[in-house]
Amino acid sequence: QSTVGGTHTCMWLLAAASAIVLTPSPRVAITSPCAAVRMMADDDASPQSRAVKQQKREAVAAARRTTAAELTLSGEEVEALTAASKSLDPCWREGAAEDCPTALKSVFTQQPIDFFAALRNPQEDPDPAVWIGVRKTWPVLAERSDDDLLAALQPIKDVRVDKRSL
Repeated sequence: QSTVGGTHTCMWLLAAASAIVLTPSPRVAITSPCAAVRMMADDDASPQSRAVKQQKREAVAAARRTTAAELTLSGEEVEALTAASKSLDPCWREGAAEDCPTALKSVFTQQPIDFFAALRNPQEDPDPAVWIGVRKTWPVLAERSDDDLLAALQPIKDVRVDKRSL
């Protein structure tokens, strides 16, 4: 079968695209059969989606700052949580690295991440398993709930720290 002007390629792409269930975005109009393939870009990466996620993160952070202001943490507890957030020690020490929960592993090395990476991630909250290690390493925080620690961590995270300076 001969192909004239890429017709065969376009027909193949059309067949492939029709086999995939596409949910078109309200902002995208499909103008040609081959445009369906180009439309498969991730909508979560759009500037609008990123802006909405950022606004949600900022609202959560503001609520946590308010909660943190209402908590009665001792100076020793604040120092311990600050030290935890700056610690380069691995947050998993319960056994072999293979037994470490996936959420506490580096995506690249598959080794346990450090407390700094787990507690100061600006995009995500720490995994609940991190608090177990925090409480074991800094016993003064043992009586605090996960929610209290998460709220108290927000003002600490607000002060930027460059990992290279640690």
